Amino acid sequence: MSATVTATISFLELAKLVLQEAVTPMTTGEIWQKAQQMGLDTRLNSTGLTKGASLSARLYTDVQKPNSLFRKVGSDPAKFELKTGSLPNLAPLNTAQSASPIKLTKYLEKDLHHFLVWFADWQFGIQCKTIIHTAGKTLGELKWIHPDIVGFALTTQDWKQEVVNLAQNARTFTARIYSFELKISLDFPTLREYFFQAVSNSSWAHEGYLVAADISDDQEFRKELSRLSQSFGIGVIHLDVDEPNDSTVILPARKNPEIDWPTVNRVAKANSDFAEFIGSVSNSVKINQLALNKFDKLLVDAEMDAHLKKITGKTP
Repeated sequence: MSATVTATISFLELAKLVLQEAVTPMTTGEIWQKAQQMGLDTRLNSTGLTKGASLSARLYTDVQKPNSLFRKVGSDPAKFELKTGSLPNLAPLNTAQSASPIKLTKYLEKDLHHFLVWFADWQFGIQCKTIIHTAGKTLGELKWIHPDIVGFALTTQDWKQEVVNLAQNARTFTARIYSFELKISLDFPTLREYFFQAVSNSSWAHEGYLVAADISDDQEFRKELSRLSQSFGIGVIHLDVDEPNDSTVILPARKNPEIDWPTVNRVAKANSDFAEFIGSVSNSVKINQLALNKFDKLLVDAEMDAHLKKITGKTP
């Protein structure tokens, strides 16, 4: 019987696979570190000893080409991001090399936002807003304070106005706020990084969630995921991209009676998108109805079908 052959990839293909999950641009060092965590370094068609340096050289050379799939952002240090979501069809990792094979996708993390906005409306009845990380300070100690998507619902919208007035006079906060950390996939190699990122940027809310489209069904992984959820109060949502109606909360979040106001203030100071969201919540609470502010568009059925076809190639 012949030995199993694992398909090799180039340095540029490695960079594409890493950047497809990135929310913000990454340095070549960050790309290489993430590639090692994902096990992609084992698939390189290179036997050189300085693979990290080789990756950097390939990216700096390729980004100068007009048809490059990459874009260089800033300098000192320079960072890279994808200009397109087009990805090659690569063979999965040999399971002998990795206990958690990577499920390769042709869509980006940002393509999942519409699915989460739709699910959040259906599951929680909330209005959502995407928080762009580059709209704030993202370096150093502020790196993990920005959630991907936030949402809120008024708890008194169908109350009699006299009761609403009394609740507000009693200084009762009449909105419930949610925070979401969104990823393409979640498995053992990424679990702790992604989970504690969600703890860092979503624990301030009434409910905080880690959301992913591809979640490992490994029994030991699910036990650890459940343990972390119970310990830190972060819920887990599975977004089913192929069948959006099958998306579900697989682990509920702890329902916090109050939000962490100092953290809310800290994030609002660092991120203009988040500050705008908080302003929208404030205006909505004042008039006890949804204020006309900028929220993410909620796709209707036909639009969701078109979006699904666009990113998966499947017709609902």
